[in-house]
Amino acid sequence: MEQQLRERLMPDEHLLWCGSPEPFETLDKTNKRPIIVGTIIKAIVAVCVLILYFVSIRQEGVSARPGLIIVVLALAAFAMLNPFLTARRLRKKTIYGLTDKRAMRCGSNDNAVPYERIKSAELRTDEDGHTTLLCGPRALKLKPRQWRAEADAAFINMADEAEADRVMFYALPMDDEVRAIMKKYLPIK
Repeated sequence: MEQQLRERLMPDEHLLWCGSPEPFETLDKTNKRPIIVGTIIKAIVAVCVLILYFVSIRQEGVSARPGLIIVVLALAAFAMLNPFLTARRLRKKTIYGLTDKRAMRCGSNDNAVPYERIKSAELRTDEDGHTTLLCGPRALKLKPRQWRAEADAAFINMADEAEADRVMFYALPMDDEVRAIMKKYLPIK
């Protein structure tokens, strides 16, 4: 995957560091409760939608449309599986890179942000000991339970913004080399 980063470098740009998120459990201390509660809520909503559908067709005297039921169940299943799919994508398909000009991510979404667009940044650690780089005002407001889900989508739709407001590298494998690069190029507090 490092090759993916190298292919996206500008001619005068140098890759200083690259790495994947460190190993993490999908249902770790930080994320277990929100995932379980979210799954229960999504299941309840799906059941309520189906109940309302069956009540309405019964009152109207029409027969049920299996296609609609399948769509509701498929959407509910996808919504319930999404936290697990996000965790898997981060573990298996994501690589982060720091160059002398940009912060980069390759994986489900390939993006890069020039350092001059990052006005605020912090390294924070969650309850499970995973360090996450949070860049921008919106990222800094997020709670640890939101970091993983947001990290998967954080680089999206930033092309028109003057300031990167939600750039995140989840579960960074931290060492002195990475810290030194970040302190040199990012406004880390």
